Amino acid sequence: MSNVFHNSDNQSQPATPFDKCETVEEIDGDELVMILSRYDIGAIQRIKNYNKGSRQAPKLIVGSTKGKYLLKRRAVGRDAIDRVNFSHIVQKKLGDHRFPVAGLVETVDGNTLVEHDGRIYELFHFINGHRFDKSKPEAAESGRVLAHCHDILREFSEEPAVKKTSFHQIETTKKTISEVVDVLSNYENKSSLEGMDETACYIGEQFDKAKFAAESVGFSSLPTSVVHGDWHPGNMLYEDGEIVAVIDFDSLRIAQRITDIANGVLQFSMRMGTDDVNNWPNSFRGHTIRSMVQGYNAFTVSPLLPSELSIIPPLMKEALIVESVFHVHRTGSFGNIPGSDFLRMVERKLRWIDDKSERIIEVLQPPRSGGDSFE
Repeated sequence: MSNVFHNSDNQSQPATPFDKCETVEEIDGDELVMILSRYDIGAIQRIKNYNKGSRQAPKLIVGSTKGKYLLKRRAVGRDAIDRVNFSHIVQKKLGDHRFPVAGLVETVDGNTLVEHDGRIYELFHFINGHRFDKSKPEAAESGRVLAHCHDILREFSEEPAVKKTSFHQIETTKKTISEVVDVLSNYENKSSLEGMDETACYIGEQFDKAKFAAESVGFSSLPTSVVHGDWHPGNMLYEDGEIVAVIDFDSLRIAQRITDIANGVLQFSMRMGTDDVNNWPNSFRGHTIRSMVQGYNAFTVSPLLPSELSIIPPLMKEALIVESVFHVHRTGSFGNIPGSDFLRMVERKLRWIDDKSERIIEVLQPPRSGGDSFE
């Protein structure tokens, strides 16, 4: 999910929970020649692999006499032509309103994509930037830019090709949770799965509790717009404290705006370790949660409703569960992390959110002295 098109600051950072190692696809030489011939970008000087983000969407950095670019082949399942076209229309609209997008490069025919052998290719201007530094100002900047995105797209016409759903509305989540232990038995030994039935049961209970809480405030009636669908640090490029590019518009959909915000809060505030997931902290960064939401409210023309604020904790739970359980169910692991270890981490973080839900809502209110600690 995390398609990071940027020149990183070369600091070693752990991936977000949603950065998944997948089967690596590549763009071969003949394919590359055919695609690049469709663009007027001058003489090619350098090409190298760009191994960031989804390995099912291979990317290359292309240097030429006219500039530096990033070539991407859309992953299967995210390459329906009508969805891709809609994504490009959205990016153009955002760019027209001075929103920080990387910018699509047009072909010699004036198109923003190339179709070749049943696959879709896009060429972007390469943007230099650094990753989220976990500071309050950069968290607030993320909220501000997300508000700008939603405000621009609020009145955007709905296209049939775009999904009109979110992680809250997936109907197969409970079934997937109920099956995940059986799936893991095909990948891990019995001793590794000790206590996993209880973990899966708790995750299922928390999903039910979170879903009920969201529905209790009239979820379907909450403000809706075209949303980014994958708002997390890996899709933001910063320079001098400002976001210079938002990337990866592959998950665009029409949904309640609060789903974008809750997923962003989850992702930006996540505390992680570097290697062993069993040693990851249970907690989240309270100052990040506060800064991001208050940055959103300070900029948007339509501040978040009390009912929206009240369901950020349950929606954080749902986002964490859906992204984690479905991937473990499909592959038996999460990247190179055994599925059982990853789900135990999910359980610990769900327990923390459940225990701190009232405090999370409290820190979303206007600042008071005393701060934002969750300890």
